[in-house]
Amino acid sequence: MIRLAVTAFTALSFGLIGLSAISGAHEGHGEAADPAAAIPATPRLAAEGADLALVATAHEHTLTLYLDRIATNAPVDGATIDVMGEGIPRQTAKEIGNGTYAIEADWVHEPGIRALTFVVAADGAADLLAGVLTIPEAAEEHGPASPWAALLAEPVLWLVALTVALVGFVLGFVVRPVRLPPDDAEDEAGAPSATTARSLGKAAGIAVVALTIASAAPRPSFAHEGHDHAGEAAPVRPAGGAPLKLPSGEVFLPKASQRLLEVRTVPAASEKTQAGAELVGTVIADPSHEGRVQAPMDGQIELASGEVSYVGKAVAAGDVLALLAPAMPVYERGTLAQVTADVEGKLRIAEQKLQRLTRISGDYIPQREIEDTRTEIESLREQKRVLAPKNTERLELKAPVGGIISLADVRAGQVVSARDTLFEIVDPARLWIEAIGTQGTDDRSAVATAVAVDAEGHRIPLSFVGRAPALRQQALPLLFKVDEPHASLGIGATVKVLIRHGAPVDGIVVPEGAVVRAPNGLPQVWVKVAPERFAPRPVRTLPLDGERVVVTSGLSAGDRVVVEAAALINQVR
Repeated sequence: MIRLAVTAFTALSFGLIGLSAISGAHEGHGEAADPAAAIPATPRLAAEGADLALVATAHEHTLTLYLDRIATNAPVDGATIDVMGEGIPRQTAKEIGNGTYAIEADWVHEPGIRALTFVVAADGAADLLAGVLTIPEAAEEHGPASPWAALLAEPVLWLVALTVALVGFVLGFVVRPVRLPPDDAEDEAGAPSATTARSLGKAAGIAVVALTIASAAPRPSFAHEGHDHAGEAAPVRPAGGAPLKLPSGEVFLPKASQRLLEVRTVPAASEKTQAGAELVGTVIADPSHEGRVQAPMDGQIELASGEVSYVGKAVAAGDVLALLAPAMPVYERGTLAQVTADVEGKLRIAEQKLQRLTRISGDYIPQREIEDTRTEIESLREQKRVLAPKNTERLELKAPVGGIISLADVRAGQVVSARDTLFEIVDPARLWIEAIGTQGTDDRSAVATAVAVDAEGHRIPLSFVGRAPALRQQALPLLFKVDEPHASLGIGATVKVLIRHGAPVDGIVVPEGAVVRAPNGLPQVWVKVAPERFAPRPVRTLPLDGERVVVTSGLSAGDRVVVEAAALINQVR
């Protein structure tokens, strides 16, 4: 009896596992569940003409129309759209605004397939568009069918399960123990023995494990003959009006979202242009309009005109910035006093001599001797003037050029040494940029155009001045003159310098904002492949002028490249 129970439980286990393996294969012919199927899709159609593209969506009794330019994706306002079809009377759409129109009709809510024709008149031109609108049947509101109910309705599945159970029954006899306790083994009280209880427990355990496996086992897909969908891609059904990243990498972007993001495109056109290079530049002062004031000797700073010149002060060439009182050591003061006393003594002797010669003038004293004495007196007086106390003398420190004081390292009473830099003056309207980079600096060809881009994105035109002959940071520095200085430029600021030089190259010029980064970090652009679908295109680019780049590979002429809102499309997941 115990042997039969074990064998029966084993057969039941195999049967349950077999049922779990095939229960999900028959229902729906093995098709994978579509995640978007649970979300009601919005019926829509798309039609394109020579210049216009139209997208229609149906919701309840309203047919909403979106009219755009094919080339630029710009909404078309002020158009007249007439809708007609088989069994559908001609009706004119009402303009809502921003290229959106609407029609109220009962047939929009009725299920069926309708071939619609749109007569569009915009900007004095007419176009005829056509498309098919499919309105599905309303989905029945019921819960998901039980897999066991599907089994009851399929006799074939029961035959397969019975076969698996028989196999389990045979295996139960094959793996049975060599010796089993007698079936009527009971204890003295009439209850089953311990061995019998253990055998029944093991059989019950096998059944529990089988039920667990049956409930958790995956359901592989098996299709009937003629229904194999292995090589077919499941169609993606857009859910409502939400943007969606498709498995192919493309992005489904409904027209309502395109209106909100203001998506714009430009047809790609190949052209010849000079390749660009990007350099790192540093703003410097124009050497012809930069001045530096240094102390000519040791001394002490004193105020000029009652104030000390400060940073940011506008000065003209020749303006006095500060006064310098020369400092004299003690031993030099003693020497100066000795020389001054000697000069004063000689001056008194010469004056007395002149007085005597003047009293004895006549035929006794030659006139030449009197004139020599007078000349000696004038020389001694000049020496006395020069040897006057130096503590009363002040040197004027003047601005060598006009401009703005950029450095003022002085204070009243400050003691300075010879050659100390006290002031630096620059002209903010005359600036240069010194650029260093690994591309373009060693090319001897002339620089056609150059532009600097600061940290805030301002574009500043430059004029090429020359190339330095000495290497710096393993490159030849290039010097540029700033044609139109911006207020954001300051001496020492780092900017990005874009130059165009060399032989022309073939490429497609697009705005810099059209190039975004793919998840792998490589540059890419988004191309409009359908009215509501955009595909990524990996590209290779070269810089151009700070606002545009040249795409050298990855695009074809005629591709509608997204030039506005590309970064927002790139974020759709």
